[in-house]
Amino acid sequence: MKIAFFYRRLNQGGIQRMILNCAEYLTNAGHDVSVVLMRQEGEYLKLLDQKVRVIPFRSANKTDLFRSFTEILQREKFDVLFTATPPLNIFAVLCKRLSHSKTKIIISERNNTASLFKDNRLTVSKLTFLAIPLFYRFADCVVAVSRGLADNLSSTARIPRQRVRTIYNPAFTNKLLQHQADAVTHPWILKKQVPVLINVARLSIAKNHMLLIRAVEKVLETRQVKLLIVGEGPLRDVLQDEINMRGLQDHVAMVGFQLHPVSWVAKADLFVLSSDYEGFGNVVVEALATGITVVTTDCDYGPAEIINEGEFGYLAKVGDEDDLARKICYALDHPLAKEGQVGRAGEFHEDNIMQQYSALFESLLPSGSYLTAS
Repeated sequence: MKIAFFYRRLNQGGIQRMILNCAEYLTNAGHDVSVVLMRQEGEYLKLLDQKVRVIPFRSANKTDLFRSFTEILQREKFDVLFTATPPLNIFAVLCKRLSHSKTKIIISERNNTASLFKDNRLTVSKLTFLAIPLFYRFADCVVAVSRGLADNLSSTARIPRQRVRTIYNPAFTNKLLQHQADAVTHPWILKKQVPVLINVARLSIAKNHMLLIRAVEKVLETRQVKLLIVGEGPLRDVLQDEINMRGLQDHVAMVGFQLHPVSWVAKADLFVLSSDYEGFGNVVVEALATGITVVTTDCDYGPAEIINEGEFGYLAKVGDEDDLARKICYALDHPLAKEGQVGRAGEFHEDNIMQQYSALFESLLPSGSYLTAS
């Protein structure tokens, strides 16, 4: 089968990581897999399996986007093309219809789309959101990465709930296990004297690192801890200013983007996610895979489903620094069994998830009718 994944670029992010995992798995399963990118750039390009073709747009200028993409569709004749996020979903559906391509388009929601549009500014992205009910109905299949997100998407897109397939992300991979033992040279890890908390997330508003920093300040009123924040993003300077203003430089450190953050998580004592919203939460699965105890906000959607409503981690109220601080302290005193955490992560292993995707792709194409065979 000739399969393509379409995205802007392969920079850091959960969607990009999912594309890497899916592309490698399907390639090793014998499929012809390509990644179509508006721009051939990003930190994750170096991790992409060499057997996966990278097909960049011939031009990333806004006036050339449609022509670049339709040329690729017409030339490559993919059996299935998978895309994500409302702007790219709508763009892919529109291009297919206007180019009369026979490629099956699978669009996916991987974030709490409605939460992205709660501010009062009128932007191109908000106009895209308003177009979801008009265009999503023309996709060959719609996938959401959590049950809560599927429910929300059905309402937002005004399509029947049964048309939205829930398939979790293949966040637990064999490579993830390999990198757990990678060396980490940070002094708080090498010479650990107090429990080390760790957060892995892009430094953006949705991840609410401000809440986490304030919660750690409250934890420090009763016990000594360190917090390592792994990730990069537009709020780095703002967050560093907050750390400095609160005098937390000796307790909170931002260590930047790490290609394999699981090696850091595996050496910490508690994983903490402070997001206001998610679509799934790959990092929660990756944390579980190390056996670490997890604390996460009970945000829409994904994290609570991953830890099974509190069975494999502790849930804190969204936006409540006092409750987050309490849950951190409780989790440090009541760590969960490593075997149970790893076992739960295994339910999101790539073998389990990719079987669902493979079955979905094949269900869209009559047996023996792949475009590549014609």
